[in-house]
Amino acid sequence: MLSLKTATLLLVLLGFSACATVQKPLIGIIPGREVETLQSSIAISVKSGEQSTGGRGFLIFKGPDRFHLVVLSPFGLTVLELFSEDDRLTCLIPSRQTAYSGLFSELPEASALKSLAMLKWVVAPPPGAGPSYGSREPAVASAARFSLDDQGLVARKVSEQGDQVEYQDYQNINGVAFPGSIVIESRFGATVRIVFNEPQINLPVDDSTLAADMEGIRVLPLSEFKGF
Repeated sequence: MLSLKTATLLLVLLGFSACATVQKPLIGIIPGREVETLQSSIAISVKSGEQSTGGRGFLIFKGPDRFHLVVLSPFGLTVLELFSEDDRLTCLIPSRQTAYSGLFSELPEASALKSLAMLKWVVAPPPGAGPSYGSREPAVASAARFSLDDQGLVARKVSEQGDQVEYQDYQNINGVAFPGSIVIESRFGATVRIVFNEPQINLPVDDSTLAADMEGIRVLPLSEFKGF
């Protein structure tokens, strides 16, 4: 039979365990503040059909739709760089001095790379967004469906076409409720998961970091790119 002291200790430990599963409310969120720029180290994993890959790197994003994503080798060497603006994507492989450039529409529908074209949609807040919706029911706006968590933050968003994104582990970054990770799933089955490490929100971004240096680079059609 448990002693009173042991039973009390178990109750305390169980109480701590229960508390640990409840996310603390975010404080200091500034209503109406949105993600205009993002700079972050990331871990990325992609899956398309039976193929999957992943790695670490960093992401620079500047609204509405420009980004520079770098994938590094375990030794810190640059394996792949992705540059995007509007509907155009450039995939640069420094070790081969080769780039593949074209429109997202030129990629196969099931390509995980094509899912990255949704970044603008992923970071866009729902109309009337704020940290105090107070509802967990799906909201309908702009032909997209939004599911909210207990704090009124977007937990899941589904487009009219069936593409979706899940947001997890929100944190307060410079007054913005920003997820610690996102999972993008295209309606064709491709999946991209990005985990952010120490993200910086709405700090100045030099436009030169969003443009590929193509000097001495052989450029091929994007449709010929076989990576990802």
